[in-house]
Amino acid sequence: MHNAALKITEISKELAMLPAEKLDEVKKFIDFILSKKKAKNKRIVQLEGIWEGKGFEKINIGKELKTIRKEWSKTILKRQP
Repeated sequence: MHNAALKITEISKELAMLPAEKLDEVKKFIDFILSKKKAKNKRIVQLEGIWEGKGFEKINIGKELKTIRKEWSKTILKRQP
């Protein structure tokens, strides 16, 4: 930790000595390094199996969709003049 603090101090002193036109280049480089770190730290979340054992296995989706479509068809047909 102490070593890191010293390096940060050294880098900030050296940054102060850089010409202004080089600061954008340094900033881009720092952003690049940080983006690589962020990419490594991304956690992949998978939701596969999240509803397993909750009772949804008993639902016949095909049958339910047919029922819903029939109900909607009746509702839509009633609306027509």
